[in-house]
Amino acid sequence: MIYKGLVLLADGFEQVEALAYVDILTRAGIQVDLVSIKNCHKVTSSSHITVVAKYNLKEIDYTSYDFIYLPGGKLGVDNLQKSKKVRDILKYFYDNNDTKLITAICAAPSILGVLGYLDDKKYTCFPGFERGKGKYLENETCVVDGNIYTARSMYWTIQLAEKVVEHYLGKGGLEKIYPGTRGVR
Repeated sequence: MIYKGLVLLADGFEQVEALAYVDILTRAGIQVDLVSIKNCHKVTSSSHITVVAKYNLKEIDYTSYDFIYLPGGKLGVDNLQKSKKVRDILKYFYDNNDTKLITAICAAPSILGVLGYLDDKKYTCFPGFERGKGKYLENETCVVDGNIYTARSMYWTIQLAEKVVEHYLGKGGLEKIYPGTRGVR
């Protein structure tokens, strides 16, 4: 089975958090699509790097994806949170928590907190972006609670992506990418 992930990009996204995540999952054989929340495919990162997404929201069927990822970047997170379509997509993934994953990093878990999706959940995020009633674990770098995966900051992007790989492909599937990502034989 080929698993599919949806990475939502808004102007101001943190490029390492978006692209390193995609790289790790792609190496594992998991399909990941960069999707602009704008009507065009060009999205500008927090460092003013323009990325061309494969799709925009009007061109996809988000129900066909197994997981969703929200990269951080303060402005990017603000832009994601303002989008009704993004909120609708997140609700779908939240309501289908028996088969769908939600992953978010840095400031992006704050969106989940505002929507109430972290209530009764453990999570981490960039300090200062704690929202909602969930249990914030400030000393954890990556937290998995049910179908919600969160990570603290850009530095932990690869750890978060590896947890998603392991969820879908098991420890053996994760270890298959080690030669190319960790330089081990």
